[in-house]
Amino acid sequence: MQRPSTCLALCLVLAGLMLALPPATAEEFAPDHTFRAALAKHDAKIVPAMIAQDFSWITADGEISDRVMTLAALDTFAAALKDESEVQVHFYGRSINGRLATVRGVHNGMRFLRIYARRARGWQAFAMIDTPVATQAGPASVEAQAGQGDCDNPCRTVPYTPKTAMDEAILAAWQKTKMVEWKPDAKVWANFIADEFMIINKTTARTKAEREEIARRQEASGVGTPGDPVVSMRIVDFSDDAAVMFSEHVPVRGGKPYRNIRIWVLRDGRWQLAISQQSEIKSAPAVAAVGVKP
Repeated sequence: MQRPSTCLALCLVLAGLMLALPPATAEEFAPDHTFRAALAKHDAKIVPAMIAQDFSWITADGEISDRVMTLAALDTFAAALKDESEVQVHFYGRSINGRLATVRGVHNGMRFLRIYARRARGWQAFAMIDTPVATQAGPASVEAQAGQGDCDNPCRTVPYTPKTAMDEAILAAWQKTKMVEWKPDAKVWANFIADEFMIINKTTARTKAEREEIARRQEASGVGTPGDPVVSMRIVDFSDDAAVMFSEHVPVRGGKPYRNIRIWVLRDGRWQLAISQQSEIKSAPAVAAVGVKP
């Protein structure tokens, strides 16, 4: 019989190996393949069963389509999921009842992120966001908006009250990343960022290494970027080691508001940001720049 300590050590090794596995493809993640195939056929049984009751789709125009709206417009939804490329799948969380999977790539001139949640009814589509691929790459928003300005919201306060200790810890980790973007510290910033991280918005799609290089340049120059103020936020927990953060922001230097989805994972004893993707709200009026204070 194995000793408890031996079993625990083995479990920790296996968990580490699982987290270190290379990204899979959509075909290797059977639920996504089943879901897209059912959509293509407009399968009236499988499609509704695989869309979570709390599902939301942030479209390329930044609008939100919930489960009812999505099921009522399956032609549009099915068309959006065709001809996908550059697909990667990542898994988050080890709990059988609360695991997340992300499928990300490019389709129809948009970068997409699909999030699946494994719950009592099995794997279901939980959230999706589309962001138009920029016709030509521009500077990262964190560079374009660099300069003087205060960062009360989001660095110190946000219009959101955590419901759990886990949410409180995730919010604290995110606010720390905002603080060290405002007062640049590349090493501290990278400590809260997962290796597979990507940030995707209307102008760029950057990896952790690319974004960290920007942080190093800003640290060297001593000029950081105040964060984009939060208009609204909510966090949905999955088990005790993975979560999805939904938020709406206004650009600190002015412009149209945008919606954002982030994946958080508890890894190596700390909360890390795995992906951040935005979609500008095209129908919203542009807002003025936040008041600049040193």
